[in-house]
Amino acid sequence: MIEISLGPIESFESFPSEVLVDGTPYWLVREGEEEYRLLLALCPHAGGEVRWTGEVFFCPLHFWTFDGSSGACLNMQDERLVRRDAMLRDGILYAVGEAY
Repeated sequence: MIEISLGPIESFESFPSEVLVDGTPYWLVREGEEEYRLLLALCPHAGGEVRWTGEVFFCPLHFWTFDGSSGACLNMQDERLVRRDAMLRDGILYAVGEAY
């Protein structure tokens, strides 16, 4: 299991928050009081970089939108942003997984 430090929880002023994990862009989202998830910031359809609008993630290439928590595509039922695990331990957020 790989663990990559994202930094102290206090360094994240709001969620979702943009982070780089080994040079790859992700959105760090909060799913609960101390539950976090990473969503790949690249559209699964065309590879465009998805942006946060304040309500949903938006791909400017083909106008797909994605749920701000789950990453589920709101235009195509079977599509979603790639999800990765994140965990909070001793006040530090980590990206965790088999590979990044």
